[in-house]
Parts: sequence; structure tokens; C-alpha cells
Amino acid sequence: MAVICDDCGLETAEAPFCVRCGHRQHEALVSGAKRRYSAGPDETALSVHVITTLFPQLPRDDLAAFRLILLLGVGAVLTLGVLGLYPVAVIAAAALVPLVMVTYLYDVDLYEDEPLRVYALTLAWGVAAGAAVGLLLRAFVELDPLGSGPDATFILLRGVAVPLISVALMLVGPLILLPYRRFNDVLDGAAFGATSAVAFVGAQVIAQSIDLFGAGLRPGGDSLLWIARLLTHGVALPLVAAGAVGAMCGAFWLRYRAPVRDRSRLGVLGTPLVALLAGAALYVAAVLALLLLREIPALLVVGVLAAAALVWLRMVVHLGLLQESLEIPIGDPIVCSNCHHTTLTHTFCGNCGVALRALPKDARRASVTETAR
Repeated sequence: MAVICDDCGLETAEAPFCVRCGHRQHEALVSGAKRRYSAGPDETALSVHVITTLFPQLPRDDLAAFRLILLLGVGAVLTLGVLGLYPVAVIAAAALVPLVMVTYLYDVDLYEDEPLRVYALTLAWGVAAGAAVGLLLRAFVELDPLGSGPDATFILLRGVAVPLISVALMLVGPLILLPYRRFNDVLDGAAFGATSAVAFVGAQVIAQSIDLFGAGLRPGGDSLLWIARLLTHGVALPLVAAGAVGAMCGAFWLRYRAPVRDRSRLGVLGTPLVALLAGAALYVAAVLALLLLREIPALLVVGVLAAAALVWLRMVVHLGLLQESLEIPIGDPIVCSNCHHTTLTHTFCGNCGVALRALPKDARRASVTETAR
């Protein structure tokens, strides 16, 4: 029996959740800040959740495992910092988020049809460009430790010009994929941008930190300040880059690949020019905080910027999961690989509310196969 959804106003199945928009039926409508998140109905759309924002296509059974991986990685970095093994800790911190991203892409088999092209223009491009920028900065734009501190020219160059160039480089690889018909979802653009960004930042930090090994494995220094640096460069800064660049790429996909009806869904932030300015401002502000503030205040400021960037990216991901739901006809029953109950084929599971588009492709194929038996 079909009913009309209170939220989207379209016909849906008689089930706890609307299969088109994911709204819980017979529940009061809520504002955008309290609206359920497409990739996790138990979370709100405008909230800070690292795992479900960066990895929206993880099945719920894997969410806890990825949270544990990330926490163990942070714990390992902190342990190395406490032990005074700062050069090793820097490498581990810089590699943490990119390695978790690679694990995610492999786990969900996100682009099994064209993996080489995607990985070359996101991960490989980010690593190559980030390493090149890091080596150039180490050779030509490093601050003289015996000098009086950064002057205005150094701040403009290292704190504004270099971050702007870095953002442009992070965008190059993903935007090459924009014309390909195979990658026509806003979710694709967000994933490409976030992957390129974390690879870039990780490679840049490692390239700039090579000289640390010249002072031995225990170069000395205040452990607390080192831990703040490690968390800033290994967690907070990559999240700023992932959120900002992922959202910027999502805006390009929204403008040039999404249906016309959806192009205004993000307001001004869905306009590529505005998104470019906002994303660049976030990343420049983060780098300036690193240059101008002490370690702990810098960590706090960059952490706040990371939260803002993640909320922005979350809006893009949420829209990407919703954008096709208005045109797709309701299909035959399948078994949801998340809750293992039968639901009609569309955008959301009618029983648990998870976005079926957010499930890995092999899980979606398994749902159809299980139903056909």
C-alpha cells in the first residue's frame, strides 16, 4: 500500500521510513539542523561526525571498525610522541588519515570499474603534488630559525600564496574526472576531492619533515607541544583540507553534473565560485593559525575550522545521496544489507532508513541476489 510522505510529499511505501527522502513517517518535520543524515539516520545532517562524513558508503557493521582504526592510529601517534620519537610520530601522523581513506576505498570497492584512473587522479596525484610542494617549501621558503621571526612577506607567501596554490593543486586531479559520464554524482565529486586533499596534506607534511631525522629519533623538546603539533598536522589539518576540497568539488559536480532542479539546493555554497572562495579561506585560515599561533591555540583553531569544513562536506554528501530520489521509480523488493529486512528498491531502506546509495556496490548487488533466491 502506498502513502504520501509528510516531508517530500511524494508517494512512498507504507514503512517506518520514506524510501524516497529517508524521513521517518509520522514524525514531526524538523529544521535543516535536525534533519536526519542520509548515510546514518541516527545522526543529524548538520553535525560533526568524522567517519560517516568522510566514509558515507560504509555499511553500518563497519562503522565501529573504522572508528577503532582511527582511534588506534591516533593512540599510536600519541604514544610515539610521549616516548619522544618525534620524527617517527610525524610520519605516522601524516600517513594516518590517508591510510584510513585508502582502506575505505578498498573496503567498499567504490570504483571497481575504473580504479586506476580514479586512484591516479586522486590518491597518486595528491601524493605527488603534496610531496613536490613540501620539498620546494623545505628548500626555498622555510623560516630561518636564527632570524627574528616571520615578517609580512613571509606570512603572505607561506601563509596565503602557498595555501592557495596547494588548494588549486588538490583540485586539479579530481576536476579532470568531472567530464566523465561514469562519475556523474555529487557524491563522486566529494569523494574525489576529499581523497586528493588528505593525500596532498599527508605527503606535504612528510616531505617537509625529512630533516627531523637528522637530529636522531629523539630530537628533544616539550612532549605536550609536540603532541599538539602531531594532532594538528596529522588529524585537524587533513580534515580541514578534506572537508573544504571535498565540498568544493561537490559544488562543481552540483553545478555541471546534477539535475537542474538540484543546483540551488546548497544555496550560495553550491555555486562553484563561492565554494572556491569559502574553501580556500578555510585552508588559508588553518595555515595562518599554524604560522602565527603557539601549538595548543593553533590546534584549537584548526580543530574548529575542521569542524566547520566537515559540516559543509556533510551537507554536500547528504545532498548527493538525495539528488536522484525524486526521479527514480519505486522498484521491486530487495533485502537491505544493512538491516537485513525486505524493502522496496529506491533511495532509502523503508525499515532502517539508511541510504541504499550509501551502501557499497557489492552489498547492493548482494541484496538483489538474496531477494532473487
